[in-house]
Amino acid sequence: MSRNSLSRTLFRSAPVEKVEGRTVFGLAVPYGDVIDVNDFGGYRESFERGAFAKTIKARGDKVKLFTGHDRQRLPIGRATELRESAAGLHAAFEIAATRDGDDALELVKSGTVDSFSIGFRPIASRSDGDVTVMTEVALMEVSLVGIPAYEGAAIAGVRSHHQRISTAAASARLRLLNL
Repeated sequence: MSRNSLSRTLFRSAPVEKVEGRTVFGLAVPYGDVIDVNDFGGYRESFERGAFAKTIKARGDKVKLFTGHDRQRLPIGRATELRESAAGLHAAFEIAATRDGDDALELVKSGTVDSFSIGFRPIASRSDGDVTVMTEVALMEVSLVGIPAYEGAAIAGVRSHHQRISTAAASARLRLLNL
């Protein structure tokens, strides 16, 4: 069912952890949801699993995070994780310690901004009745937004960047703790 065809507004929320991290994560695109798009005369759209596979492989670490698709401004972050599952495209972005990044992070932490939206270039699609199913797209950017096109494109939380250490360093730390 299309979100636009509902006669009332439905709200979903996910708790945003109160942490000092700078990594925003969640579901950037849900698979199988159908929405009404009013670009180019209007049509119905959905994404299927695998639509982002080539982008992730070719340039997943180069995908930038913006606010409100404003590509006239510098990005506020970069992808640290992009992966597909049966549910959709999962994403994590490290937000830069800049004024714009800090402002965006505060809006996410407060729950004011709670969704993702994507900017993409269609590569391949198929028709399923009156729905255009995106089977391959080039992901150009992801944005933080207050009202997403896809209701399920939600920010799940904010986490701290996990520090990775070498096996040798981990062993040395364990020896110091007598473990």
